[in-house]
Amino acid sequence: MAPLAALDELISEVAHLHESIVRELLDRRARLRRELASVDAELAELELAPTTRPAKKAPSKPQVRDARKLTLPELTAELEAASEQTLNIRKANLDVKHTKALAKANPQTLELGGKGSWPTVKLLKAPPQGMFAFDERPAGAQDNLG
Repeated sequence: MAPLAALDELISEVAHLHESIVRELLDRRARLRRELASVDAELAELELAPTTRPAKKAPSKPQVRDARKLTLPELTAELEAASEQTLNIRKANLDVKHTKALAKANPQTLELGGKGSWPTVKLLKAPPQGMFAFDERPAGAQDNLG
């Protein structure tokens, strides 16, 4: 019977160790929860601090990428490739004022359309060879500003 008594003693010792380990882990979990609660409180306090300052003024204009200023040949090439030979000026990221001025200077080639703040430009016909607009000059041309 001695071996059974020794076995019972080992079983009770294992049960006692198991209980103490479980108790220790539960205590540790409670400590960590309290610590986490204090950290959450500190974070909440820090998050409130910036809102007490005056709010930053939002920029008046949204940041947009620079619009492209195409020459007449570049614009007609894009329009020829576009469906129905029409582009939405803003969606194509074209400079609106420049494109409108280009269309007004070349009414036989380009037509403005669209409604409101979403203007479109349509290719009526390809420009004749040698035609230029705005700052475009034929090869070899020089200024006589001298």
